[in-house]
Amino acid sequence: MKTLAEINRKIADKTAVVMTAKTLKERIRKGETITPDDVDVVTCGTFGVMSGTSAVLAFQAGAPGTFRYAVSMTLNGVPAFIGPCPNESNGHVDCMVYGTSHAEHDPSYGGGHLFSDLAAGKPVTAEIVTDTGTIRRQVGLNDMSSARLIVTRGAFKNYMGFVNRSEEEISTIFSTFPMKPNLQSASVSGCGEINPLENDPELRYHIPGAAALVNGGPGLILGCGTRSSPQKPNLSLSADMRGMHPDMMGGFVTALGAECLTSIGTAIPVLDDETLNALRVLDEDIPLPVADIQNRTPFAAATYADIWQNTGRRVRVDASRCVDDCTECAKDLCPVAAIRPDLSIGKACMGCLTCVTVCRHQVFSANAGTLHIPDADIRIGLRQSDRVRGDRAAALVRDRISSGEWRF
Repeated sequence: MKTLAEINRKIADKTAVVMTAKTLKERIRKGETITPDDVDVVTCGTFGVMSGTSAVLAFQAGAPGTFRYAVSMTLNGVPAFIGPCPNESNGHVDCMVYGTSHAEHDPSYGGGHLFSDLAAGKPVTAEIVTDTGTIRRQVGLNDMSSARLIVTRGAFKNYMGFVNRSEEEISTIFSTFPMKPNLQSASVSGCGEINPLENDPELRYHIPGAAALVNGGPGLILGCGTRSSPQKPNLSLSADMRGMHPDMMGGFVTALGAECLTSIGTAIPVLDDETLNALRVLDEDIPLPVADIQNRTPFAAATYADIWQNTGRRVRVDASRCVDDCTECAKDLCPVAAIRPDLSIGKACMGCLTCVTVCRHQVFSANAGTLHIPDADIRIGLRQSDRVRGDRAAALVRDRISSGEWRF
């Protein structure tokens, strides 16, 4: 049995054997025999819609004495809740922004978009109503005395699939447009076998104070998140927004407005056989509860293999199939605005399948996968998690460990 001290020494010496969960699972599927002697650390990751994301921001709004207190504020139109510190007469403002808040005049722009813009170094417009008037100014991440992301719950030990069993369309945050009735399609979430807690179900290593990457930036685990349970654990995390990667976070527009995209990467030290046995979990072994969107109560189960095994992670484009009189263009409905005017797809794409589902002329195509449940096979119409970026989150952790920038 290895110890954390031994692994930390190897990391410091840059001799630790580190692999991502993706690499480990590939080797397991090939039939390789892997023991704790073969690997020191396995890194895991997840990326997707995580509603429990918020930011605590603080900056100088005006000169000391120009106002006594701030009453309300927006950043790029997104509500920012003043406090808790009053900052009486010092010109400073503290605020909290929810990742799920929407801009007052644009429901397609929300807190997740704002966080990504700040991480990208873009200035945002602050409008602060004070007891003496209204202040309007541009502010960026470098202007802020503090900018910290707080994840109240994220990295669920995977999640579930949703379907609509009613006779009517239903608008929901789990669909980019009203969800079709009569089991026409399913919305799914969770990165399956690379998910951090799926590989550490007893939370031996995902403990308060443990290092993590949040949106590619250094952070730490605060503990279990809200609604966490032994059966379905999730994490609460915190990280400075400085150093985050704007392409590892962002906004996602649903039928009910903008949601927040967040990525989390963690590391599991391989100390013993028990640790490695947990790491051997595969998509085929992981149940995906399937629930009716009306009450979110599971009535059946598929597996994560239905989502991620032998399916397409990204979308193919055949622009020649586009017609001039199209009345519902996927380009205008992409929840991450990844489709360019020429119908090519930019790097913001997360393979969510919205364009594949919407486009009647099959300009966009992918092997979306099918949920296999008793008495029904349901086509997957939306993925609110991205396995590609989940793998990337794990790779970013691997690279930090390999360069010596990590300790357990």
